[in-house]
Amino acid sequence: MKERTKAGGVISLIGALVGIVGVSVAFMLAYEPMMAAEVAAGRPDEETIVQYVIPFLSDIGIMAGALWAIAAYGFFKRERWAWTFAITANVISLLTGFFAMIPAASRGLFPLFLIVFVPNLITYLLLLLHVRRVETKIVVISLLSGITFVLAFMNGVASTDKIILNSGPLFVAVQRLNWIAAIGWAVFTVALLTKKSWAPQVGLGAGLLTLTAEIPLAVATTIEAGRFSMFSPAPLLAALLLLILFFIPVGTKAVSQWLDSKSKPAAA
Repeated sequence: MKERTKAGGVISLIGALVGIVGVSVAFMLAYEPMMAAEVAAGRPDEETIVQYVIPFLSDIGIMAGALWAIAAYGFFKRERWAWTFAITANVISLLTGFFAMIPAASRGLFPLFLIVFVPNLITYLLLLLHVRRVETKIVVISLLSGITFVLAFMNGVASTDKIILNSGPLFVAVQRLNWIAAIGWAVFTVALLTKKSWAPQVGLGAGLLTLTAEIPLAVATTIEAGRFSMFSPAPLLAALLLLILFFIPVGTKAVSQWLDSKSKPAAA
């Protein structure tokens, strides 16, 4: 298997530019209008969420840009660690780009963080389908785990909003567990794509924690609202991933074969 190091270097430079410049520009242009929109909508609780979460995600996105720059250096020097840095930067960047679009879009503002999310989604696919040509089944699993990572983080933020609104002790009990589960899915995604033998165990832990924290949320909010709860997709995806990783033969075989094929990629 050949690793296209020059392509990896160029892609990483683009990721660095998007992470450092794109995130900074999107934050400067979107931050105050998003808070003003929440005030105008009569939602001071969501203004508080925007006030603290968006800067945090901006910091994460800019740090990811720095990781992208390190990955670019590594690719051009044909270092083996460049792939790990690039994948890590990409997974983190996708969280920043996707979540930061939601407050703006929900209030009718243009989601400026689209300039971060779309390029990072493209670089993700280019890394997996061009730089190393990862097997299709593994690409699909990594996309599902990446989505679960973002959804678990979102559920933690949504629980925080419910806490601000004094919606009950359930949200206090599971708030932090959602974020720990999100970290677990991020680590699993990176570990899977970098062929770490312990990746399935991390996936198992993240999946069980997601189900433990989020099934009560999904059930309680569905009963309360009388409709499908937006807390539900994360545990549903977690359950699907656990089935794929540990119980469906096609999935378990694909992951095992992928992790066992640890031949070193040749630089191209």
